[in-house]
Amino acid sequence: MKLRASKGHPDGLKVLIAAAVSGHTVAVVEEKGTTPVIFEVTEGNTVAHLHANSAVLYLVHSSSLGNNEIEELLQWEATELKPILLPYLASVASGREDKTLRSSLQGLLAKLGNGNQLKCEQENGASIVLFSSLLPLLWEASGRSLLEEFPSLVAFLNTLQEMEHFKKSVYLWYGSGEFTLKPWALQLPTPPSPSNCTLNLLKGEPSSPSKTGAPGTSADQAKRVAISAEQISAAKTSWQNLPKGTNAPVKKVPVLPVDGETNILITASLPYVNNVPHLGNIIGCVLSGDCFARFCRLRGDNVLYICGTDEYGTATETKAIAEGLTPQQICDKYFAVHSEVYKWFNIQFDYFGRTTTDLQTKITQDIFWDLQRNGVISQDSVEQLHCGKCNRFLADRFVEGTCPNVGCGYEDARGDQCDGCGKLVNAVELIKPRCKLCSSPPSVKSSNHLFLDLPKIEKGYLPWLGTASKNWSNNAKVICESWCRDGLKSRCITRDLKWGTPVPLDGFKDKVFYVWFDAPIGYVSITANYTSEWEKWWKNPSQVKYYEFMAKDNVPFHGVVFPSVLIGTKQNWTMVSNILATEFLNYEDGKFSKSRGVGVFGDQAMNTGIPSDIFRFYLLFVRPESQDTTFSWVDFQLKNNSELLNNLGNFVHRSLSFVFKFFKSAIPEAHPTESDYQVMAAINVELEQYYSAMCANRQRDGLKSILAITKIGNQYIQENEPYKLIKPDRTEEDKKRGATVIALAANIAALVSIILEPYMPDTSKKIKSYLNDPSVLNSLPSAFSCFLPAGHAIQEPKPLITQLDDDTIKKLFEEFRGQAPEKKVADPAEVAKMEARVAEQGNKVRELKTSGTAGKDAIAAEVAMLLKLKEELAAMKGEEPASSGKDKKKKGGNTGKKESNVSAPSSKPETPAASNPAEVDHLQALVTEQGNRVRELKGKEGTSKEAIAAEVAKLLDLKNQLALAQGIDPATLNSKDKKKKKK
Repeated sequence: MKLRASKGHPDGLKVLIAAAVSGHTVAVVEEKGTTPVIFEVTEGNTVAHLHANSAVLYLVHSSSLGNNEIEELLQWEATELKPILLPYLASVASGREDKTLRSSLQGLLAKLGNGNQLKCEQENGASIVLFSSLLPLLWEASGRSLLEEFPSLVAFLNTLQEMEHFKKSVYLWYGSGEFTLKPWALQLPTPPSPSNCTLNLLKGEPSSPSKTGAPGTSADQAKRVAISAEQISAAKTSWQNLPKGTNAPVKKVPVLPVDGETNILITASLPYVNNVPHLGNIIGCVLSGDCFARFCRLRGDNVLYICGTDEYGTATETKAIAEGLTPQQICDKYFAVHSEVYKWFNIQFDYFGRTTTDLQTKITQDIFWDLQRNGVISQDSVEQLHCGKCNRFLADRFVEGTCPNVGCGYEDARGDQCDGCGKLVNAVELIKPRCKLCSSPPSVKSSNHLFLDLPKIEKGYLPWLGTASKNWSNNAKVICESWCRDGLKSRCITRDLKWGTPVPLDGFKDKVFYVWFDAPIGYVSITANYTSEWEKWWKNPSQVKYYEFMAKDNVPFHGVVFPSVLIGTKQNWTMVSNILATEFLNYEDGKFSKSRGVGVFGDQAMNTGIPSDIFRFYLLFVRPESQDTTFSWVDFQLKNNSELLNNLGNFVHRSLSFVFKFFKSAIPEAHPTESDYQVMAAINVELEQYYSAMCANRQRDGLKSILAITKIGNQYIQENEPYKLIKPDRTEEDKKRGATVIALAANIAALVSIILEPYMPDTSKKIKSYLNDPSVLNSLPSAFSCFLPAGHAIQEPKPLITQLDDDTIKKLFEEFRGQAPEKKVADPAEVAKMEARVAEQGNKVRELKTSGTAGKDAIAAEVAMLLKLKEELAAMKGEEPASSGKDKKKKGGNTGKKESNVSAPSSKPETPAASNPAEVDHLQALVTEQGNRVRELKGKEGTSKEAIAAEVAKLLDLKNQLALAQGIDPATLNSKDKKKKKK
């Protein structure tokens, strides 16, 4: 990584801080004169040149501020703030402060100071960019007097200035001497005025479908793209330096690491073999991994993408019993189903294997013996249910009984979870347990098991986690840190089952390894089944970068347990460098459920008649990167018809049809003007954003950049109307201009065919075939170029996308909505008992509140119990909990907007209910952190009341979230806070 910049330019500081925050090393190459700041990244065979803000997004991509918010703020800084700020600084440096610019700058700073974007406690892209740009104002007399009008901005800069990464970077960039705007500010060219440097090109929100087939261009959707003189000059150079064609790379089998190349190992979490994957499973691991693998291959990396089915464990045995098959027959049956589904979805694995192999047994046992020799395996007894009739210990899913949770009483609860109330269950606590195999009542017996002694490995694991997790998705870091907060605990790694990897230790040979222990080792054994030289990938950390893709529920096993196992062996394993965990994809207003027929599963998607590329596009468009998202048929239709059909498909088809129809299938000669180079520069901005987003696995943002490019292309055609310019009655100059616009549009379509490939490989292939597959389209370009020279022949283009009508969507919605579960009729006697418990607990709470001696924590605990009992009583009666009405009022009800004639199911009420422990731990950590931040601000002189109030508000919001996660009514917390203030 190299930073090429004029010494002292604020944009250079942005890159240095971002590199320091993200733990990257950047070589600084000082440039003279007015050379813009360029960040040079080499990935494989591709060298990308990013401007400062794109470089910041590339380096720093995880924060609690949403990516969209950060990008919007960076766009504002580039298009509104910088065109005023830089010439103002230049005027101050020359000794002649421009009062008009100062006045304009005042308005922009007021807008910034009054917003909520200033988050000085966060080292994210927004804080880095704003700090670097505004810092010169703080250090110069005229600028400081201007800033003093905005105390929140001064506090923002002063706070960040003392943070380690910011302080060191400022020292490196500006030195220890007195700061001066000279010499760099005097070298700044006078930028064009904002009105001149802003193109009339749209970038932004998805367009609405229009009757003409063109994308929507309403003013409220428009976002302007500011283009500098340097960017226009760079675009001109890129266009004139024609790219060289490269033959499609010949894939060597097996794929092995190559000296001097970027070697990328990618795995997607192994799907359970016992069922058909649904759309949430697919986007959570294999599709996200495929999108990244295709991008890496496109930029010239040497990639191995490995996956397979996880075939051992209780789930497989249970499924085998249910279908009357052997476990091996179940594995064979569903392995074929998974393989077919992923092939239809165009998931391009280098090898898709399975865990029921001899190599899985050998490698797992070898790893176990390394752990045993290193003293990190221990033994202990565990109480389990044992069936005397079957003469076997019962795994959780082999025992059923009445749910022990208060107020439930569901009679078919499993030994791990109750489907009646949805809560976790300890098998030995089931009421009237019965063996699922023979229905006999089991007894409790002790069984000896092996444990992985994680506390002994912790000293080696924690330093590794601190370094490796810098490149992980934010949820992966939070989950792993929450596991480590109170110290790692020993974990049982064996099970009393027959179907699994056998334990080789004497005294335990009747047991198998627990699936969470040996399943991640499946990545290694599957690779070993692919190539006998598997260790070149798995024991080669100096040459291989390892990426894992998964949903967040798999993070503890991949981020804590599997790395600890590898560390515990003391072998030279390739450790994961990037864990990319998604949140969950829900279906409409609920969850996918095969048993109830809710949601789309892989085999069903194949039979909808909708091409796999459309499913890929939508799943990646709504990829749950930072929060849970939802698959909605209405939205699916909207995105297909607007973004794909009216935007991307419309642009490609129009562009190539003009060439085919008006120029006999040959690309006409282009004579670009200055305005054309501006369009090219705007496309290059989006291409930079695409590259940085994809490198950081912000796949949604990468897709948005593609759609922004086709939106720019559509508007370019609309504004120039080349089909009119080339008419026989027009002048030669008009015809020349029309030919140029059509040639440029065709070249934009060529660029789209390249960068679309990771998302929609079939569609990308179609576009390339229309262009006669020129070799130049085989690799990712660093900038927009003349991919199709004059005279290049193309084929007749066909429409790429088919419209989805309302009837089709309504039919699919009905087909996959499933059946609502039957309501359980409450036992009047049980209801009466619960009502009595609620009344008793209510009296207890009232007595504690009036006693004057009970502590606040004691009262809060009893209130929580009361709320929990009320919730269970409501569930027994089939009623909504009392809090749901309040929640609905907060949401605001029906907006009255009609998006389609398809109605969606009503939303589920939000009620205080116990969340998962990881979520509670995460929120508790955030509350503690925010509380410390508030105390620090209150104790710091010069902090404005507004800044403190903003942080206090954030603290209260986090406390409310934590209360809801714990099943506590936030109103009780708010009332306590009010009493504190009165005192």
